Amino acid sequence: MARKILRPAKKPNFLIRDRDRLQQKREAVAEAAFELFLKEGFHRTTTRDIAQRAGVSAGAPFTYFKDKENILFHIVSKEQDRAGDQLLSALSQQIAEATHTGADPEEVFKNVFATFLRGVDEMRRFILLAYQETKSLNTETRQALIARERRLQALIGEAIGYGVERGRFAPDNIGLKAHNIMVLAHAWAVRHWAFAGELESIEEYIAFLQPLVSAMLETNTVVEGSKKERRRPTTIGGKVTGERGEVTTK
Repeated sequence: MARKILRPAKKPNFLIRDRDRLQQKREAVAEAAFELFLKEGFHRTTTRDIAQRAGVSAGAPFTYFKDKENILFHIVSKEQDRAGDQLLSALSQQIAEATHTGADPEEVFKNVFATFLRGVDEMRRFILLAYQETKSLNTETRQALIARERRLQALIGEAIGYGVERGRFAPDNIGLKAHNIMVLAHAWAVRHWAFAGELESIEEYIAFLQPLVSAMLETNTVVEGSKKERRRPTTIGGKVTGERGEVTTK
């Protein structure tokens, strides 16, 4: 009869368990701070408020974070790395595939636009916090946030440029149009209260904006005054001077 070899039972890894518990507590503190920063503002929120919201002792936040600024840095960095990078990757892939396959420019932009707005919807709380507390971020974090926004704007510009190259969109002011599209998208986060009772979902907002954005892309919007300096009509003694300075009655 073969002798059975007894092996010692595996001991539970308390270090891993403790590390997981520590991470959960840390994220609970960060989430509580996130909610309070949005509601009360960064400067009006105290670490005691954060501890109370997170259900931990008053000094517990300092176990997980150096100070309140470090909590804000953690929130911004985490959201940028999670949702921001995913959105950049998705947009880059869509544009690359379109270039490779020669897809219809209008469909390409429609898909890029919808993907971008869905990303904004997913990051709605973060975008609102970024708008509210940009000045509270340290220089390095603020610059990283701005750089990511510029990359997103550049990708939207690429999608517009794809249509311009194929003669489907007007070639003027591509950067400005991309910027305005981002502003319209961010309104879903920053002014979400304004859509109450009108638009209930991001899909409805996308459908609402599509015709407006399409009209902007298909129309040559170069301002005449940007080509040459023009004299604006002014009023003199109840009479109006025209562009060449002639006086006409009002």
